[in-house]
Amino acid sequence: MARGSPLKRLSVLGCALAAIVFAGSGCSLTSSPSHANSSDPALPATATSPSPAGAPYCGAITGRHRYLASPPARNAVLLLGTGPRGIVLGAQANGGICQVLPTAQQLARRGYHVAAFDWSIDNTNYAADMTSATRALLADGARRVVLGGFSRGALVALGVAPRLGPRIAGVISISGGPSPSEGFPTIRSLAAFRGPILLVSSKSDPVFPPGTAAAIAAAHHGPNTVLMLPGNEHALQLLDGPHSQRINSAIDAFLARLL
Repeated sequence: MARGSPLKRLSVLGCALAAIVFAGSGCSLTSSPSHANSSDPALPATATSPSPAGAPYCGAITGRHRYLASPPARNAVLLLGTGPRGIVLGAQANGGICQVLPTAQQLARRGYHVAAFDWSIDNTNYAADMTSATRALLADGARRVVLGGFSRGALVALGVAPRLGPRIAGVISISGGPSPSEGFPTIRSLAAFRGPILLVSSKSDPVFPPGTAAAIAAAHHGPNTVLMLPGNEHALQLLDGPHSQRINSAIDAFLARLL
């Protein structure tokens, strides 16, 4: 990324910032043993046993959930809810399960089957981390999956989606853009997925150059929606700002249409 890894120049946002409330009737995103690759088009599910600990250390978890600890799993994954409608949430570079947990629980209460995950420690294969979470969600009963996330989570979702086969129904990117350190260095590398994508960004995003979302949409050969908002909020800040209602509504409509 020409301007640094997403949010590494921003102050660390704790779980309190991730506790984003759904606006109105909308819903929002918050916050593998092997490397993802194009030779694995069907993304076979691989089951992993839950940790005896039962949960990550970031507050009470309500409803049906399973925690897959690392080790033995590649990276820690928290599965919430049940059913065929899957959503994988990728956090910012400064976060993980705890950062997106409040919204993951909201999504699960709305009937979605959600996977939140931690980025592997001292690892730069972020695509493999999201692939691991997707495999776990499929093994847990999801049939169609929307990948999504914030900043790092957003760009990795866009980049890895075409490698994961036909069960990926779409991608939601909140403040995503090219980043060499995250493994997807160009606009083209984020535009290869041919399914529907929702791109949300502020006009003066402090991490990616102006026009990044529009450039991804222009290079994308598939259905896309761009929601460009005033201001300079990035990732989780957008959902905590004055335009949260519009973002929530766009995400809610996108998920309802695809899942």
